[in-house]
Amino acid sequence: MRVSTRHAMVGLVSLAILSLVHWFRKQHYGTPEFVQYIVGIAPNFLAAIAMPFVLLSMWTERDPVPIVSTRRNRFLILTGITGIGLGAWEYMQRSSRTLVFDYHDIGATVAGLAVAWLIFVFLNTRHKNAKNSD
Repeated sequence: MRVSTRHAMVGLVSLAILSLVHWFRKQHYGTPEFVQYIVGIAPNFLAAIAMPFVLLSMWTERDPVPIVSTRRNRFLILTGITGIGLGAWEYMQRSSRTLVFDYHDIGATVAGLAVAWLIFVFLNTRHKNAKNSD
């Protein structure tokens, strides 16, 4: 499987789970407080995983690079942009009347970026020696 396809699949699965979380939030089930907390921070966590992978898959598809270190540098750039963007969005919510600023969302974003990095390392070390990596 091509590298860009593997990256796209991680991004799309994260987005699919994010959609399920948004659907679940609208159902108004009488869930325990812990579940409500997880559902509340899950969008930030999942977006932090999905965004770098979707962007990297487009970048890798457009400009394929067989060198893992180049893909890693691209991923780090996109992860930084994602972190700054999601952090700025959360910070902008401080001035909103309808949106809620929450430090837990920032923590979930950081945790999502860390998980995205682990997934990236797993995908690219596992297939580093493959003959047809891209």
